Amino acid sequence: MSSCNNSEKKASDSTDTAQTVGEHVDAAIADLKNAEESARLKAEEAKKALDEAIAKGDKAAEEKARAASEEANTAWEKTKTALRDAGQDVKEGLKDAKDATVDAANTAADKTKDVAKDVADGTKKVAEDVASGTKEAAKDVKDAFKK
Repeated sequence: MSSCNNSEKKASDSTDTAQTVGEHVDAAIADLKNAEESARLKAEEAKKALDEAIAKGDKAAEEKARAASEEANTAWEKTKTALRDAGQDVKEGLKDAKDATVDAANTAADKTKDVAKDVADGTKKVAEDVASGTKEAAKDVKDAFKK
């Protein structure tokens, strides 16, 4: 009798999925870090432009540069917040995955215990039935011998 065992394939698929998810998370965080760095550089450039406008005494240029600097700083802060939130989301996701894995392992252990108990109970019942059948057969042989 042959059996079909695809556990190696399933384990490989799970590993591939985990790696793919990990790669996506890494790529997303890298993109956010790049965006944060870009926003920081733009904020610095806007600050330099503001400082130059102030130094020249050009009020119109100063107003435009101040608005651009505020906008660049706001964008930088939003990007930093997004990066921080993404990191927190990853931590929470990993914790949830760990909890789900522990729950699944506990459930599997409980089911294994239940199956083992059922097998033990079934084995005990079979043994009792065999003993009873053996006793009855012995009695039948004894009764037949008496006749």
